Amino acid sequence: MQVPSSAIETPVSVPEAAAPRGRRAPSLRAVLALALGGVALAATVTLAVLVSREATRSLETEVVAQLGEVALHLAANLDQGLFERWRDIQIAASLDTIRAPETATADKRAVLKSLQRTFPDYAIIGLVAADGRVSVTSIGVLEGVDVAHRDYFVGGREGPFVSDVHEALLLKPLVAGQAREPLRLIDLAAPVRDTDGTLVGVLMAHLNWTWAQGLADDLARSLRGHRTGAEILIFGRDGTVLLGPAALQGSRLPDTLAGPGAGRTGLWPDHKADFLSASAPTRGYRDFPGLGWRVLVRQRASRALTPVAELRRNILVAGSTVALAAGLLAWFLAGWIARPLQELAEAARSLGSGGPMPRLPGSAVLREGRHIAEALATAADSLRHRDAAQRLLIDELNHRVKNTLATVQSLAVQSLKGVDAAAGRQAFEARLLALSAAHNILTQESWAGADLRGIVEAAIRPFAGAGQITVAGPTVHLPPEPALALSMMLHELCTNAVKYGALSAPGGTVAMSWQVEAGADELVFAWREAGGPEVAPPARHGFGSRLLRRGFGTGGPDAAVVAYDSDGLRFTARLPMPGR
Repeated sequence: MQVPSSAIETPVSVPEAAAPRGRRAPSLRAVLALALGGVALAATVTLAVLVSREATRSLETEVVAQLGEVALHLAANLDQGLFERWRDIQIAASLDTIRAPETATADKRAVLKSLQRTFPDYAIIGLVAADGRVSVTSIGVLEGVDVAHRDYFVGGREGPFVSDVHEALLLKPLVAGQAREPLRLIDLAAPVRDTDGTLVGVLMAHLNWTWAQGLADDLARSLRGHRTGAEILIFGRDGTVLLGPAALQGSRLPDTLAGPGAGRTGLWPDHKADFLSASAPTRGYRDFPGLGWRVLVRQRASRALTPVAELRRNILVAGSTVALAAGLLAWFLAGWIARPLQELAEAARSLGSGGPMPRLPGSAVLREGRHIAEALATAADSLRHRDAAQRLLIDELNHRVKNTLATVQSLAVQSLKGVDAAAGRQAFEARLLALSAAHNILTQESWAGADLRGIVEAAIRPFAGAGQITVAGPTVHLPPEPALALSMMLHELCTNAVKYGALSAPGGTVAMSWQVEAGADELVFAWREAGGPEVAPPARHGFGSRLLRRGFGTGGPDAAVVAYDSDGLRFTARLPMPGR
């Protein structure tokens, strides 16, 4: 078979482009710029979401803890403040001017006015006769009124009395400065008895509720930074809002909002917004039983979590800037990377057309790519090392915190071991108060030391009876550690003497003395009891006994001696004082 010559001579045409006509493929520049910019933006959004979620969880925990501290602080202030007023009325009821029937009314009113001036939040203080009629008041009103049916009179006849908050509509027009809103009061009362113990009346006081409002306002003003604007609410025993926003005052809220829990509470009736809150109950103070109030501190979640919103916004702004920069950089780099490809394409086109073979581009792109890969590997190693170091620091911090918590737990267990909860807590609180008194004295001296007599007088003040304790000794300046040790020893000795020793009997006495032995450069402190019950060594040695035998903590067989003589406890402690 013959092939036509035309078939041999006619060249075959090859299309220059394989892409379909009418549709252009995106350039390498555009693809790289969009890809890198899009990846950077997606990573930024993902990072913002993850960081925001974790930061929100951590910050909520921190905010709730801070709000809880504020609530606990105010609850303690309320309890202590009511305890002080509770004691005011009891002390005033025992004054001879108040309980003597022959005392003139003007003199009694002067005493009541003086007490009201001492604490101006008293709305009125009055003395009610045994028949239930008001005999005299601090402001001269309500005198002669029959209050025999009032709770404070009924309760005050039996003993110290305190009531919950209530409105006093009848007293409001008689008290200056109470025209705009109902006067709300807390009633306090105590029995007034003559020298024979016969009831001669009841001393009553109406404490203005603005006292609690002032405490809450002062605490709210002290809040700083992102806690500014937190709101304080006080709930009564029955859950009624005693203090708070006007829209909530007097209402009762569900336990999901006002209960003892802490955290994100959801929407409140006065604001359609989320809040973070924490609460603390009032538990009373010393012999004051408390009124069962609950203090709650809340803050809008949007305000409390402002740092998270700012962090998220900063991440998005920074990430968007990085994404834009990455896109522009990719645009320029893509042109540099595409140049060798274009040269290769020209070489291939020239080779296909039969033209001279141009010089092929070098492998600079491959070298740079290898360098970039090496740089990225180095950066990844550096980040791994940093992450490992950060993890190590976090693990170390967790370890130290756990050790600290374990130490605190061990101290509490040792202090309360072997005793019931109430007695253990009372003993623990008493020791803390004794230590606190010594700390106060040391703080006044900038922790340079303390006067021994000052430590002694502060320690025995709650226990000193009428001439039962005598103190003798020269002026001695103690370093901080022995001062604290002496304060704790005196507390244990006084407590033991009140319970079992000389101070438990009317005729018992305690003689304290100290001297510095010049030749030995040594302080000798002595405690001697007499006139009390017969003393016998204890069957077991508790924390107090171990503390006494430790003495000033200087060691040695004669550092501290506890002797259980039949006629009274004898204690001696020695402290070396070189160079005095």
